[in-house]
Amino acid sequence: MLEISSIKDKMSELISLFKGITKSKVSRRSFILAALLIIVSILSFYFMSTNENYYGKTIAKITSITEKESSQTDETSGYDEQGKTQQIEAVILNGIHKGKTIELQYTASDSQVYHLNFKVNDEVFVRITEDAKKEIKSSEILDYKRDKYIVYIVIIFLLTILLIGGMKGLRSLISVVVNIIIFSAVIELFICGYNLLLLASIASLLFIIVSISIVSGRNKKTVSAIVGTIVGTIFSMSIAAVVILITHANGIHYEEMEFLTHPPEQIFYIEILIGTLGAIMDIAISISSAINEMHDKNPNIERKVLIHSGMEIGKDIMGTMANTLVFAYISGSIPMILLWLKNGYSIYDIVNYNLSLEIIRALTGSIGIVISIPLTMYISVMLLKNHTIGET
Repeated sequence: MLEISSIKDKMSELISLFKGITKSKVSRRSFILAALLIIVSILSFYFMSTNENYYGKTIAKITSITEKESSQTDETSGYDEQGKTQQIEAVILNGIHKGKTIELQYTASDSQVYHLNFKVNDEVFVRITEDAKKEIKSSEILDYKRDKYIVYIVIIFLLTILLIGGMKGLRSLISVVVNIIIFSAVIELFICGYNLLLLASIASLLFIIVSISIVSGRNKKTVSAIVGTIVGTIFSMSIAAVVILITHANGIHYEEMEFLTHPPEQIFYIEILIGTLGAIMDIAISISSAINEMHDKNPNIERKVLIHSGMEIGKDIMGTMANTLVFAYISGSIPMILLWLKNGYSIYDIVNYNLSLEIIRALTGSIGIVISIPLTMYISVMLLKNHTIGET
């Protein structure tokens, strides 16, 4: 009897908790959002696991692999490279030969620079050669079928940002979609013959206003972040342009852009603009949010206390963001750096001739970060301490 009554008590607690959740507007919204995310995720997983019929290419699933050691001569270097030959059996998943078993052979090197290493249950694209009777004469592996893994990562990203960020996470995703649309429009207009630098400048302004407004809403925090980002970006871009003009671009090497059919200088300015914009936007919204939060917790806080606290926060962010810019630009060049080092280039030559663009981008972005901190801070304090400015 005691166990039955205990079970009833537990059930009553669960029912009361569920009722509390459904009565709370915020909790109910989160509950509905979580349920929708779970349903969408399950449907996406199911679709990506059974989407072979939507492809025009033939897809096969590997059922067994037999391997043996082999060696082959690299056509470029002439060296013998160790590898393995895989005898593969696979089942066709779509097309007129669906359900048939095929035998494939694939030779892969141990370095896997140009080759793939297949495993059982991998799905691959195959090329099938038919005879006069439409029977399979031979087959060849073309590539992995990777779409489901990409979609899985996207789903995990969406789940993470929505479950942790809630409505703000949803607004962030909306801003990303809007920015992608703006960027696509810029590309289309450039193809139609419009000036790329002018398009990039207008697009950057839209990126700033749209991104910050969607995520933070209409308030003083948004106004200060937008103004701080715009002024900081203009200031850093002006410094970069003046320095490049005074020095006549000495030390800047555009060799990696030689394949472009557009002036490399203009492309380089656009790269600086977009890279600097992202870093400054991050700093501006961080500073304005921090100052706004301090003011909301204590509306009577003194102006100089807000300024001092904002500067301390900005100093902490400054170093990490500058490092982030350096790492982001240099990381993309790691394979080329290793290649140059292996071919006897000195560190001086690599930095001077091959990393000059990355270093200038990082330095310009760092200048923008440093300038945007006091700008955003003073604008935020001015708006918060003057109740006639920035009200919405």
